[in-house]
Amino acid sequence: MRTPLDLLGRFGERLSLGARRDLARVDMRSPVPLARRTQSWSVAGQGRAAFLAQMDIYGTDAVVYPIVERLFTSVGEARWQLFTKAASAEDRTLVSSHAVLDLLERPNKFMSGAELVEAGQQHNELTGETNIVVGTVPGVKYPVDLWPIRPDRIEPVPDPYDFLKGWIYRGPDGDRVPLETRELLRHKRPSPLDPYRGMGPIQALMLELDGQRYGKEWQAAFFQNSARPGGIIEVDKRLDDDEFDEMKARWNEQHRGVSKAHRVAIVENGAKWIETAFSMRDLQMVESDAAARDKVLVAFGFPKSMLGITEDVNRANAEAGEYVFARWLVQPRLKKWRAMWNTQLLPWYGDQMARRYELDFVSPIPDNSEAANDELDVKSRALTLMVGAGFDSAEVLELLDWPDIPYSAPQPVAPVAPVVPDQESVTDGWAARSLDMAMRWKVIAEDDENSCKPCRSNAGRLYRNRASAYADYPGGSGYIKCKGRANCRCRVEKRRSK
Repeated sequence: MRTPLDLLGRFGERLSLGARRDLARVDMRSPVPLARRTQSWSVAGQGRAAFLAQMDIYGTDAVVYPIVERLFTSVGEARWQLFTKAASAEDRTLVSSHAVLDLLERPNKFMSGAELVEAGQQHNELTGETNIVVGTVPGVKYPVDLWPIRPDRIEPVPDPYDFLKGWIYRGPDGDRVPLETRELLRHKRPSPLDPYRGMGPIQALMLELDGQRYGKEWQAAFFQNSARPGGIIEVDKRLDDDEFDEMKARWNEQHRGVSKAHRVAIVENGAKWIETAFSMRDLQMVESDAAARDKVLVAFGFPKSMLGITEDVNRANAEAGEYVFARWLVQPRLKKWRAMWNTQLLPWYGDQMARRYELDFVSPIPDNSEAANDELDVKSRALTLMVGAGFDSAEVLELLDWPDIPYSAPQPVAPVAPVVPDQESVTDGWAARSLDMAMRWKVIAEDDENSCKPCRSNAGRLYRNRASAYADYPGGSGYIKCKGRANCRCRVEKRRSK
């Protein structure tokens, strides 16, 4: 017996692509309320003061500063490229010129693209969210500039069923500017309590960082108060107010401050100085600093070697730290930027733009020479074994993504006693043929009175793979330099081993 879910699934399978797009345009509302009717949870929760406190940490903590600085600098160094979408990354076509690339290169007249990303990522590390406002001018449908804005200046306008109606920007003078949802590009680390705002590692560290700040303030006060532990002046009688004020003023005048430390104290009228039995060593400041540093590193997932800390670090784990930094810190952050650019910025240039093109970054992960050598060795053995076993050499080369290697057969030598080849040996004949078949695509052209000179000149040309062949023959036919482009009869075909 068919259930309603089965019928719904079969209905969905039969929907055409056009029908699905029309369905996507339907104004879908949540079946349950998602937010309060009057204000967002963030306004009732941490608020602007919390955002300001989190951003203030950057300038007051000596461990947070270098971690955040290295992260946003590395993310800002990424190079962005525009591609036509394809089934796989290898089949994408690079677009060298477009208005969106110009915008990302120079988002406004005061910033470079790297500075825009750095500012947005700095906010993300400290508060868990990035906000970029889109600048427009009347009569121009495309964005003219992009500006990073502080999270504390943005307030969501929630809706119980539509989730979000827009945003309110609060300027430095208190003026409030409404923004449509599409006018604010955002990516965030989700908060478990507030669906509108982000949450980063700083929020989890606030109590720890506050404790460290109070400890540093105590240290500063310790040195300001003559760099000695506090103590008690004991007198054998009750002092009136004038006597008390006089003794306090004289003591501060003679002994308070680092420059007056270790002076000999003179007390009068039987008064005694009694030191408290507690010292700087008792506080274990060095151990406390190291423990607090490690907690910050853990919260960010930051490799110790990337901060220049050399304890327990050698070349091997230093290189591993660079890989971890790029793979698990920089690359995930770049993926969030990529999603924001593709889903929020590209639609400004039309629906076709968002469906046919995508922005992507050049991978920040460093090359691993040892792994590359191991991969080369494995591929070499695989090529020898598979072709020696009778597999099609062109297919094997394409499977291994083998590079073009110029090859010349060696000169014949005097015959020697026959040797029975083992499983990994191979004759010169199939080796030469394997390398020859590395050029796996061939141009097939019609040579008659209707053929143009460019087509005749390119007839028989070999290409290494489909991507390079299709670059000159889009879709596999029609030479791009043919004088009769629309009626070109040339095509490329995949070669097969003989």
